[in-house]
Amino acid sequence: MKKYYSLFISALIILTFSIISCSKNSNDTPETVLPITNTTNIVFILIDDMGWDVFGNYPNISGTKATTPNIDALAKDGITFINFWTNPVCSPTRASLLTGKYSFRTGVGGVQTPPTATLQSNEIVIQKYINDKTSNKYATALIGKWHVSSNNTLTAPENFGINYFSGILTGAIPDYYNWTQTSNGVQQSVTTYATTQLVDSSVNWIKQQSKPFFLWLAFNAPHTPFHRPPLNLISNQSLSNNTATINANRYTYYLASIEAMDNEIGRLISSLTAAQKENTVFVIMGDNGTPGQVAQAPYTTNGTKSTLFQGGINTPLIISGKNITRKNVVETALVQAQDLFPTFAAIAGAGNENYKDGISITPLFTNADATKRTYVYTEQFGQSSPSTDGYTIRNSNYKLIHLENGTEYLFKISIDPFEQYNLISNTSNIEAQENLTQLRLLKTNL
Repeated sequence: MKKYYSLFISALIILTFSIISCSKNSNDTPETVLPITNTTNIVFILIDDMGWDVFGNYPNISGTKATTPNIDALAKDGITFINFWTNPVCSPTRASLLTGKYSFRTGVGGVQTPPTATLQSNEIVIQKYINDKTSNKYATALIGKWHVSSNNTLTAPENFGINYFSGILTGAIPDYYNWTQTSNGVQQSVTTYATTQLVDSSVNWIKQQSKPFFLWLAFNAPHTPFHRPPLNLISNQSLSNNTATINANRYTYYLASIEAMDNEIGRLISSLTAAQKENTVFVIMGDNGTPGQVAQAPYTTNGTKSTLFQGGINTPLIISGKNITRKNVVETALVQAQDLFPTFAAIAGAGNENYKDGISITPLFTNADATKRTYVYTEQFGQSSPSTDGYTIRNSNYKLIHLENGTEYLFKISIDPFEQYNLISNTSNIEAQENLTQLRLLKTNL
């Protein structure tokens, strides 16, 4: 009896599926079935020399800023971190991002001399770390500026375990319309506007991928030289291409470079399929502050790029996309460049643990009350400048700067974000002195 009952049930199931199938209109086209995956794509965009004085809506910073509708749209769809610290110049920041380590651990503290601007070959970079932990689940590319190896090592990024590199090995290019591109260990001269070429390379690379991808797009823009972008990428169609005019109006051309980059970022995003967009986290950050020749108030008072003041190290960080449920949020949590290593690892499913000097900020993607780090630290060395080399460390309220020449600054950064009042000698301020002691102890224990 049980045998016949089982046969009856099986027949009923088959009949039910047949009826459902036949009920479809015969003119319906077959549906495209996308593979189900929990593996998230990562698009990381690193901008060269752009601080809060020229971009975005940092509180109490006004003035003329770049036109950036595409980056602004990402900010509205996600989280803007306004207390994000990098190094004062680009190579140390890149080394920190790649390794999750402070500069004194990598040895990369500046850009002027090879010993302090070259990442050691035994370092494990984030792309290799992710693929080691996920059985090579990701296709990885670094397109754009590298600048942590000697310029004659043409396969340096690939030697570290990055699948594909195409871009610029040096710290800057001589001309946005005439520069040297390195791809697969081969160099060639390129006359396409650099920002456009880097996005072209990124779009083409993504189209070739069948695996989840981690794209690190490192623009050289808006770094010097200040050249007029192609007119189709900027709103000011009357902008002159005359060298004398550019030299007399560098800020105008600097902003135009950012606007052109924003338009190309929009093109990159538009090139993704709907499914890819839904499955991608977008991370955008500046590698250090605005250079002095184009910096704006309030940072011009103390210091900009190449200094340990806020104008050199407090840069934009915007994260949006898949699983970022907090929208149009300005987040005040302390974050540092090293934190992006474990953050990328967590997004890629390579573990949620903290790594070296980094703490993953993925909990903040969904929870405003998530645990936050209690201090951030950064430094600069090897620049042969005791008046700007040194270290800085802050907690939620106070920031200490210690320079190699012995000069120190202490700011109550929570109420003095633009560092106007140095409290280092104010011995009557007990709170300030207690925090000074605490910050020095934190530094000693690193």
